[in-house]
Amino acid sequence: MARIPSEHFFEKLGERSISFFTTVYEIAILFMQTIRALPSLWFYRRQFIEQLYAFSVKTLPIAAVIAIFIGLGATVQSTYQSSELLTRAVLVNVIFKTTILELCPIVLSLVLAGKLGASLAAEIGSMKISEQIEALETMSLDPVGFLVVPRVVAGLLMLPVITIIANFLAIFSSFFVSAVTSEWISAAEFGSGLEMDFKVFEMYFGNLIKPAVYGVLIALMGSYFGLKTSGGAKGVGAASTNAVVVSAVFIVIFDYYLGKLLL
Repeated sequence: MARIPSEHFFEKLGERSISFFTTVYEIAILFMQTIRALPSLWFYRRQFIEQLYAFSVKTLPIAAVIAIFIGLGATVQSTYQSSELLTRAVLVNVIFKTTILELCPIVLSLVLAGKLGASLAAEIGSMKISEQIEALETMSLDPVGFLVVPRVVAGLLMLPVITIIANFLAIFSSFFVSAVTSEWISAAEFGSGLEMDFKVFEMYFGNLIKPAVYGVLIALMGSYFGLKTSGGAKGVGAASTNAVVVSAVFIVIFDYYLGKLLL
């Protein structure tokens, strides 16, 4: 079996490392450019309204289905692992906090990273290879303000809204399957489980903070890889794939650090 020369291995490793840090640097630069271009949002309000629609109405059906089955799945797993050591109200509290703080925000964001991230990268990538972005610059329009800002702000605003609806549907489905159809727990016990050790900040954290960060990440990654597209139709496909993969990686990384810093 042929062995790869060590100098080639370290050369490839160095190239990959340089490429990684260059990408992170360019994403950070794009983020700073997006912040500086925020005052132009009103000028590009039509594009902003279109992105609000894309991030809300178009994603609501799939978010609702995912949320309902997250609640059902969490309830089934908790009832299966229940024992005499824990009261049913405690298990409901575990379902509630796990769903609100972790399951719904991250699962929903990962799915939407695949749906929205790929769509954004493909749309902007198609504009890139057809030289429409250069046409925007010719007309003295800022590509970052025209393309990136509306998408990032829409992700920032609408993903928390979708997550709030998803969390409500997940808890309602959990209540329905555990207290209505199976009578595993009474409605009063279910309510006491929700109230047990209740912290208002946890609601803000799971419904607003995490989804807002994930929404920005999804929109920013899709926009970045769309703007970096090259190589025709094949490049558009590669940009879509990269946007989904990198978004998913950043989401799970930020999920850990947000929990560690804020909880």
